[in-house]
Amino acid sequence: MKHIHIFRDLTDSELESLLSFSKLEQYDSGKRIFAEKANATNLYGVLEGHVEIRTSGNAGKGDIIIDTARPGQIFGWSAVTEPNTFTAAAWTTEPTRVISINGQYLKNLFKTNNHIGYRVMMQISSVISKRLRQMRENLAECLQADK
Repeated sequence: MKHIHIFRDLTDSELESLLSFSKLEQYDSGKRIFAEKANATNLYGVLEGHVEIRTSGNAGKGDIIIDTARPGQIFGWSAVTEPNTFTAAAWTTEPTRVISINGQYLKNLFKTNNHIGYRVMMQISSVISKRLRQMRENLAECLQADK
């Protein structure tokens, strides 16, 4: 858990509290972990491999890659934010190991341990901000290509 950036400010005992509602998952290359607009139940941290975050493109133009989550990075932050619906899909680009953390349990932990919630949500907000900037850049490129 300590290798996942959003948890870097947590103590060992705080990290252990996360383990009780987390599990390791392994995916082959080219596997979808979750679909865009699906119910978001888990937050994921990449341990090994790469995960592309993709959103639907214009009709017939395929998906747009928003970002790539690498070891130490997270994806699936929608599991801890309302309305708990994934804003993009997640696909592996190589064999990948992730830690999957139940979002509801994580939110409950944040409510009972506000200091953990604050530190983790500050890190998650940085991820959201980065992805929003990337989406804005992608939109500008699409608009330029359509001219």
